[in-house]
Amino acid sequence: RPNITPEFEKLNLDDFKEGLTREKEADGPYRGNEFDSYSYRKINDIGTTSLDGSPIGRFGYSFTAKGSYYTIAKGYYNNGYIHSKCITSSFIRRIKIGKQYFFNQEGKLEKTVDHDQGWDFSYEKVIEYILERKSPLVSENIYYGAEISQEGKEKKYWQLILDTQKTTNKSTWEIIKLDAMTGEIMYQIEFEGDRIYHVD
Repeated sequence: RPNITPEFEKLNLDDFKEGLTREKEADGPYRGNEFDSYSYRKINDIGTTSLDGSPIGRFGYSFTAKGSYYTIAKGYYNNGYIHSKCITSSFIRRIKIGKQYFFNQEGKLEKTVDHDQGWDFSYEKVIEYILERKSPLVSENIYYGAEISQEGKEKKYWQLILDTQKTTNKSTWEIIKLDAMTGEIMYQIEFEGDRIYHVD
């Protein structure tokens, strides 16, 4: 798991000038006014880095190391000061993992939220569980990769949707629900067809 700290940070937009464009306000009181906008994305042997936003709003930054199951996600105020930072899963459904830090516009730490609380059966244990089953976590076709989500209010659980890789005329999936505290299987079913219609 990557490490993030509750220390202050300031965004350096010069590092992302390749993604800089000029845009115009489409409506509102500032209609027609031009402003800087950033849409930066870089993929190399290290990983994927992206930054989006503008000085009239906020900025969102993310970095996912190549082959990693984690993404570092950060938000910045329009003055470049850090607003929040956390670790998320790198899959389609972004799950916040560990501590998330929130800062005010002066750069002072205001709040810390621990997203691991109530989830003793951790994200890492879920990954291990999927790998032990030899189910694909990622796929060239995103549709066939694993889908992991946190569900439940009174009774929390991990919900997994996994490709069984069985050779049939239709896609075959498995839905598994794991207890958030123990990892015990609460529910398990296999079905054919489009997976989206079988998830509650």
